[in-house]
Amino acid sequence: TRTSLYLLQSGLVPCENTGKQTRCYKIAKADVAAYLRRRLAEPAYYTPPSGWYKNYPAHKPPAFSLNGTLLLTDAVRQRIRRWYERLLARQPDVLDAHQIARVTGYASRTVSRWCIEGRLKSFPYQHTYKVPKEWLLEFLTSKDYNSITRKSKEHYAMIAAVASKPRKPRKKP
Repeated sequence: TRTSLYLLQSGLVPCENTGKQTRCYKIAKADVAAYLRRRLAEPAYYTPPSGWYKNYPAHKPPAFSLNGTLLLTDAVRQRIRRWYERLLARQPDVLDAHQIARVTGYASRTVSRWCIEGRLKSFPYQHTYKVPKEWLLEFLTSKDYNSITRKSKEHYAMIAAVASKPRKPRKKP
């Protein structure tokens, strides 16, 4: 069970988290087949990091985190913000928890919990939480959001995109 949680939460096996308490992951059959084939060829790729099986507070985060690949400087925050602005360009100006969940890859219950806890600035509207794009962008570029240990597949995709920023060509003398 712990190994499967590692594979799903780290994004090594693509899945969708439905937000339920049990049986919360949906995995496509093609993804399972691809995982099984690759595991036969490269078993070390799917091995959890050292310390994974220890008790919860002591275990290491899966795969990699933003802290390990990028320092959250002002320049990095701007790149993250531009990346999310492009992603949110076709979304409405005010989003609900379900729309934010599709963008971030986290369950809508998790997004609602962020709103209830005050981590994500929002306002209640007809038994749901509404978040203007600007408030969402502030949260997505915050240290709080980027220090989440169990990142979603979409969160890892953002890190990879921001980390592999194309460099400007040097001017020849």
